[in-house]
Amino acid sequence: MDDQLPSWITLSGFILPALILVLKEHPRDLATVSYLMVIAGLCLLGGLLFSAALIHWQPNIGQPLLGSALVLIGALLSLGLRTLWSRWLKVD
Repeated sequence: MDDQLPSWITLSGFILPALILVLKEHPRDLATVSYLMVIAGLCLLGGLLFSAALIHWQPNIGQPLLGSALVLIGALLSLGLRTLWSRWLKVD
């Protein structure tokens, strides 16, 4: 199980934003949930880019557990940026 831990942490970079987005949304119809899953996937992509940028700038971060933790942190940062942006634009 220890060798799969970085993979589960990286996967949680999709699961946590998806759960947060779905739990915050009140009318949970199929179109809204599928839209939120796409947004969660984009948050995971943002987390992967965040992790890749930090690993590129600091090459000593090459440990798998630390890299996957950076993916999770980046995904949650992407979700926070998306929330701030939607509040700034006042989009429902």
